[in-house]
Amino acid sequence: MMSCFQTFRALATCIAAGSLVLLGSIAHAEGAARPVVGAQPADVPNVPALRIDDSISAAEMQDLRLVAEQNGISLDEAITRYAWNDNFALVVDTMRRAHPESFTSAEIVDAFHAWISFKGPAPDVGVVLDAFERTAPAVEVELRADEGYSERELERSIENVHYAIYGSPGVLQAATSFDADTRTIVSTVVLADPQKVSLALDLEEAAQGALAAVSTGDSDIAAAVTITQGATLGGDDSAGYHYGGEVLSGCTSGFGTRASSATSGTRGVATAGHCGNSQSDNGYALTYQGGHQGTYGDFQWHTGGVAHADDFYAGSATVTETTLRDVSGIGAPTVGQTLCKNGATNHASCQEVRLLGDCRDSMCNLVQMGARLAGPGDSGGPIYWGNTAYGLHSGWRYDPFAPFDRDQFARADRIDDALGIYIATN
Repeated sequence: MMSCFQTFRALATCIAAGSLVLLGSIAHAEGAARPVVGAQPADVPNVPALRIDDSISAAEMQDLRLVAEQNGISLDEAITRYAWNDNFALVVDTMRRAHPESFTSAEIVDAFHAWISFKGPAPDVGVVLDAFERTAPAVEVELRADEGYSERELERSIENVHYAIYGSPGVLQAATSFDADTRTIVSTVVLADPQKVSLALDLEEAAQGALAAVSTGDSDIAAAVTITQGATLGGDDSAGYHYGGEVLSGCTSGFGTRASSATSGTRGVATAGHCGNSQSDNGYALTYQGGHQGTYGDFQWHTGGVAHADDFYAGSATVTETTLRDVSGIGAPTVGQTLCKNGATNHASCQEVRLLGDCRDSMCNLVQMGARLAGPGDSGGPIYWGNTAYGLHSGWRYDPFAPFDRDQFARADRIDDALGIYIATN
């Protein structure tokens, strides 16, 4: 007989049949006081880092239940659609690291389909996909070839175009992302003087020049500028205009950090870079160490009190400081993957990644989500799935093509580039 934990589908079948009881969930009682900075850290067991062929952990099961409740679907449906997302994201990041000059992009399409694309011919990735298939045999992964550009080339192109537009005279705000369907880097602009629409031609020339200055491989990638009459393209979620139960005095804390590597060095805690440099936790002042709002995203970190643990509150739909978890690893997000966010104001919620490489004003390499679920005070809050850290909530941007407001977060795997620190994993 197949074990309930052998594949995600087997697990879903066991749950539907009522034959499986899940134990070992790590939680903190809702409404109970959390440990303050300066107190001894809670005793949360360390969890091994995710492997490609892992099944569902206790922490992931909590996230799946939240997704099911939030979306009005059964737990069985949530497992079938979302339980393998983090395993696939690890497949993608493994290929990204193994083939950095060739890897282009990837996407989770639906419950049974995903794809990975490459600049030229697809490399031999059979061993990695074999490990994934052992856990998610029902998921078909398509390998696409000959995109003509790599992810690295595209990132540099988006950054170059965005900062050329944002730094142009007369531009108040700018947001830039890549439209894969039209293969176009699109910058949306709010002008300081809405009447000066004649600047459109100058901005188009700036975008074209910036794109030509960097390599985009052998592709036919284009650049375009759209001027909008909207009042704003987006903003942050710090609490300068919000009152009530923040985890920090102005924002939400994200993950514990280490100053030299993920496993050694001075400990601290990270939040969003746009948050005020003076932060306190339950009245205990933290010491600002550094911040970054630029190419790599939106980060800052603080020290203070006793050594910070690598544990974080995953929260619930109604409470922020509950469900204490260990951070077992740092993940790279994939389009179509479902991730969860916890924050001081809107607490925990989950949604799909819409696109990578999003830019807003001074910040690039943000991740854009499908909808606007966060609120003022949530900035810096953890973006996670299970025990894996994926990022820190940054804010939101307006999407003129939907139109919708969409949350954005800074990637956890870019904080070392930004500040020379790492998300702590023990």
